[in-house]
Amino acid sequence: MPVRMAAPPLRPGRRPASSAAFAFTTVAVAAWVACSSSAFVFAPGRGALAPSLAAPGRTVVALRAEPTRLEAPPSDAELQEDGGIDPRPIKRFKPKREIRGSLCYARRELNEESDRLRPYIVPLLEKQLSVKEIAFVLNRIGAKLRPLLFKPRLGLPIFTEHKVRRLLRRARTPNGRLIKYARPNWLPPGAPGAPYPDTMYDVYAEVPPLGSSPSPPAKEEAPAAEESPAAEE
Repeated sequence: MPVRMAAPPLRPGRRPASSAAFAFTTVAVAAWVACSSSAFVFAPGRGALAPSLAAPGRTVVALRAEPTRLEAPPSDAELQEDGGIDPRPIKRFKPKREIRGSLCYARRELNEESDRLRPYIVPLLEKQLSVKEIAFVLNRIGAKLRPLLFKPRLGLPIFTEHKVRRLLRRARTPNGRLIKYARPNWLPPGAPGAPYPDTMYDVYAEVPPLGSSPSPPAKEEAPAAEESPAAEE
């Protein structure tokens, strides 16, 4: 007896709920497109969309921009003032000595400080004063020199020996630093025969000139006393 083969299972159809939702969505989109296309029509000669007669109450959407007046281009002089001379400006390199707070900036300020105080220190060095004596003289006029300092001290004295020594070391001359012209503290001022450095001049004691001493001036003779009349008798 022949055996019948089982037929393959049929493909199940789509669900009725999903089919209905898809059909509803398609109809809604088609209706919205139809309403949108019929609501606005192009009005020739006006450059804008006018409402259709089939859809009264619709708003007009203006597509043409409002008329504006063109601005005059700036002159070459104005462009040169705004843009500068460089046609292709770029970010310039800023050295460290111009950046506040850096070590190079502080060194530059201290060097300029020593140059500002040079007119007050050089005359004192010409008198062969020591660092301690220079600090004393500068403190006498400290109220005048305080604005010339980079970062002055809060209290007194305004100039210490360390500060004066640093000022002399920073000030440069063609023959060296100014510290070379200061008299050492252990040498007395204006002492004849003292071992002063080569940058200072020697001091000699005042002595009379050598040689025969000049003859003393002749004394004037006293006038003869007048004889009394009793002696004449």
